[in-house]
Amino acid sequence: MNNFWIRTLSGIAYVALIVFAVFANHWITALIFSVLAALTIYEFHKNTNKLENVNVNPIIPAIASFMLLWIFAFALMYHINLPLAIYFVFYLYFFVFEIFRNKTNPINNIAYSVLGQLYIALPFLFLYLIQYKGETYLLALFVLIWANDSFAYLAGSTFGKHKMCERISPKKTWEGFAGGLMGTLVIAFVFWQLTVTFSCFAGTRLNITEWLIFAILVVIFGTLGDLLESVMKRTIGVKDSGTIMPGHGGFLDRFDSLLLAAPIVFIYLAFVT
Repeated sequence: MNNFWIRTLSGIAYVALIVFAVFANHWITALIFSVLAALTIYEFHKNTNKLENVNVNPIIPAIASFMLLWIFAFALMYHINLPLAIYFVFYLYFFVFEIFRNKTNPINNIAYSVLGQLYIALPFLFLYLIQYKGETYLLALFVLIWANDSFAYLAGSTFGKHKMCERISPKKTWEGFAGGLMGTLVIAFVFWQLTVTFSCFAGTRLNITEWLIFAILVVIFGTLGDLLESVMKRTIGVKDSGTIMPGHGGFLDRFDSLLLAAPIVFIYLAFVT
């Protein structure tokens, strides 16, 4: 029972932080997401450094991911692009630093440093950009991700027989995927109803069809993001990416679905809004 309450309380704290970030002003949102991005990048490199001939200094990529969000925050608020040069100083560091390190395979270190920025830092930036387009869109992204996970788990544990990708994730089934999709579509319908009923959602311009497409994209790419992290953990040989959230694993375990879904959702919103 102790584990249950610890897991529940840590989950509540996580949800409360995300909801606060969604509805905070753009500076506070940038701060929260930049800190989360930096911590996730740090965790990522601590894990990948367990692989043979990989030895990345995790602090510099973490600082770079932190700076990336703030650079765009300043660029959006003040219409200036010069601070982007600061990020590329860190980016250049990934390459130049390896010249002076006596490591077996510097190319591996460069590759994983760049991968961390593409896999984690950029998706966190897209989360911030989605909030800049409208808090409702970002709230919907998180809620739909959570709904997909919940409904997929319920459907999979009840009806699951046909494995989706047993080599990577033995518990994932097509029945669970279908249950997650159907449940998420219902939640997307609820969001559409909220936007046409309450004035506080007046800035949201998606019609019912666009909301349903939004949900389908979240389910597909959220599931792929989950599987991608499973590939990484199996390659490294760890069960959880970390232990920061008791009962829930690490930062990557919490944000894996968002890392592929966020860029796709932002691109989708750029076309339909």
